[in-house]
Amino acid sequence: MLTRLRKLISPTNPLRLAWHFLWGILAVLYYRFPSRKLVVIGVTGTNGKTTTANLIAKILEASGKKVALATTINFQLGKKKWENLTKMTSLGRGGIQKFLRKALDAKCTYAVVEVSSHALVQYRTLGISFDVAVLTNITAEHLDFHGTFANYRQAKEKLFWNLAKNKKFDKKVAILPAEDPNLSHFLRIPDIGIITFGVKKGEVHSENLKIRQNSQSFEIKTNDKNLRVETKLLGNFNIANILAATATALALDIKAKTITQTLKKIEPIPGRIEAIEAGQPFRVIVDFAHTPDALEKILRTFRGVTTGKIWLVFGATGDRDRSKRPGMGKIAHQLADEIVLTSDDPFTEDPVKIVSEVARGIQRNEGEHFYSDIDRKRSIKYALENAERDDTVIIAGKGCEQFQVVGHKKISWDDRKIAAQILKRRFKKVRGQKSKVRSKENKD
Repeated sequence: MLTRLRKLISPTNPLRLAWHFLWGILAVLYYRFPSRKLVVIGVTGTNGKTTTANLIAKILEASGKKVALATTINFQLGKKKWENLTKMTSLGRGGIQKFLRKALDAKCTYAVVEVSSHALVQYRTLGISFDVAVLTNITAEHLDFHGTFANYRQAKEKLFWNLAKNKKFDKKVAILPAEDPNLSHFLRIPDIGIITFGVKKGEVHSENLKIRQNSQSFEIKTNDKNLRVETKLLGNFNIANILAATATALALDIKAKTITQTLKKIEPIPGRIEAIEAGQPFRVIVDFAHTPDALEKILRTFRGVTTGKIWLVFGATGDRDRSKRPGMGKIAHQLADEIVLTSDDPFTEDPVKIVSEVARGIQRNEGEHFYSDIDRKRSIKYALENAERDDTVIIAGKGCEQFQVVGHKKISWDDRKIAAQILKRRFKKVRGQKSKVRSKENKD
């Protein structure tokens, strides 16, 4: 009986999918196929979707285009911009069609849409004519929903099969990661142009990387262009995001000068390698990294520029793929000097159980540069009050999310604000003590 009930409520149950399909049809009819009058760029992948989508939108905007943008963290309709507080990567049911209709009403000519594997399976993108489709990368994620990695990859492929069916745009192009082991599955899709990108190889690739404390520069090589890029976005994974965005912009005939000038001005995307500054003598970074691949990439990025210790504050999301938890613990063990394991969004799971599953991959005993506490605020405080000069503290998992989900309740939350408050209190005391010492010296 319980097994039957689980199958019935499963998000991939054929009856539920048929319901999603019906809603998709009704939405596209009700909003009158808005994508047919827009150039629509879809961005999918496991990691880097939000950053890449924002980069593309900013480059288009700098070239004089009026742009609509829908991502995990933010929305835009021309000059109107606001945060995404839903935690959803892609809008639900008729939400995407409604958004595209609003984009048309706002006189936008381009729409950049972050596309999740869930949205593709649940027909949320049904009827959208994509003109450019971007794949950032694929690593194991959402297997609780898709069941297998093959199913997950096939869900991503749907975006590119959709692109192949589009008849409104002569230059329909797929932007694909040359260094991803799953590339061949996307190369077999017919009737689309393809541009590959990669940090070391691809039609659009990088060379001559120079890393500084808070920026990096490199050259972007294409078949006929050589672009020199300076950016505040750190790490190889951000180079990949920049390459994907550049390949997209070039496919849309954006001038190289516009691309490089825009990239130089762009500040880090909120909650994506976002630095918290409160006068502390060590680096504090808040990042959305919540998969093994993303966690490894951000740790390796700051390992290369940190002379002190690397502190990692992280957890795993509840009611999601449990298989990745020990792997995240293993990566933390291998790459972090000090591990602070805590709760993320437990949802309806027991946070103690989640932490224990992540801890299976951490080959250290509690107290041996390893501290755990399901209270996330207390965990952040522990790291920030014990970090020393030249250390790097990485607070991973939630990025700029505005709430924590415990059970069925949403609790107001922001890792960035909490970190800033703790740092200000700690270093206010230090500044106060220095002022008293200077005052006493003056009296003497």
